[in-house]
Amino acid sequence: MDPRTHAFYARHAEQLQPDSEARHSAMRATVAQALTPGQTVLDVGAGAGRDVAAMQELGLDAYGVEPHAGMRERALALHPGLAGRLADAGLPALGRPFADRCPAGFDAVVCSAVLMHLTPAELPRALAALVQQLRPGAGTLLLSLPQLDAERLRGDQDPDGRNFHNHEPAAVVQMLAAWQLRLSQQSLSDVVWERTGTRWWTGVFRRDAAPPLTPTGA
Repeated sequence: MDPRTHAFYARHAEQLQPDSEARHSAMRATVAQALTPGQTVLDVGAGAGRDVAAMQELGLDAYGVEPHAGMRERALALHPGLAGRLADAGLPALGRPFADRCPAGFDAVVCSAVLMHLTPAELPRALAALVQQLRPGAGTLLLSLPQLDAERLRGDQDPDGRNFHNHEPAAVVQMLAAWQLRLSQQSLSDVVWERTGTRWWTGVFRRDAAPPLTPTGA
């Protein structure tokens, strides 16, 4: 995370209160529709833990990674049930968090409101890191990408001073196709456009399990 973006989240973590965030994120409905209770899921860029806690409420075996220590501390303060389920990691390189609990990888990975902080050069590596968290040959990837009105951008910064890049969803779809992840569902929301100049694209990608091999001579 670049210093400007890190400084923003440091301030945000200090100011965050239990009622500071909306009760449910826009991603919750997508997760509920795309995933099945009992599945393992990793939230990349967990922030203050709202979405990981929400996924637990949906019956998912949910974990999260967050690179900012202050945000992880707030997450545990706001959601004590996340103890042992948050790790220090962030894109574009994740390693293998929770490999001891999910050695074969996760059934699903969620990454919402994160990729815009990465440069175009970092994006392919970040997507590869997300895919590597999934079980080999299968899994579901859920992404949410903001598109900020170009008039509100100041070079590569948003109005809050965070590193911000408008990544085209079509480019993301094309990159993920290289890992046999196909786009199965997408939506575009303009709900907060007038207030923030941001529209949100959400995509659900699936990679079907490879069919079993037919024994030779069968």
